[in-house]
Amino acid sequence: MWPFSKPKKLDHQAEARKVIEELRAEFSDEDLARGMVLNDRVSRLQSVKVEQLNELLGLVDDTADRVLPLYDDFPNASGLEIHGFCASTVAAAVHVSTLPTDEKPIIIDIFLDLWVDATVRQAPSLDGKILKGSISRMWRGYLPVIMRAAADEEAVKLGFPNPPLVLAQELDRLVSVERGPVDQIAAGQVLKSAVVDAMLFVRNF
Repeated sequence: MWPFSKPKKLDHQAEARKVIEELRAEFSDEDLARGMVLNDRVSRLQSVKVEQLNELLGLVDDTADRVLPLYDDFPNASGLEIHGFCASTVAAAVHVSTLPTDEKPIIIDIFLDLWVDATVRQAPSLDGKILKGSISRMWRGYLPVIMRAAADEEAVKLGFPNPPLVLAQELDRLVSVERGPVDQIAAGQVLKSAVVDAMLFVRNF
């Protein structure tokens, strides 16, 4: 009869060190630190997980896929400004969602941090702190006109004429673009549709 050998005790510290070494081989210490801070911030939330915050980043890209073609004929229009507008749209969608009121500012702040990190990775010459300040001001500044474009008919009843057109005018002004009134009306409808779809997406979280 073969004797049974004692099972080896797992060295949890050694396993943890191995995992950390593997992560450090793939990511910088700065990336790892940011990741741990992110996980800690998200773990305090009751309503969303990291995966859902990543979905918000995907929603920015989906929105940009609809908005950027409006500027194909304007090569000098800033892609960064347009992408920032799309991130502002997603932040506005979170703001008006049915997520817990006390968690919305935290969710938006984490989402914007993720957007800034992703943007700086694409364009390392950008200053992340300056970009975070700019996008934080941008989404708050555009919030009223985004909300009115989404609630088009109700906004008109309250005395706000053609909110989608106004939204298109604001975005054109942001990127220093001038287009004809017919094209601007059409652009407004595209923007309204993108805003409404973003709000419906977040509502289904």
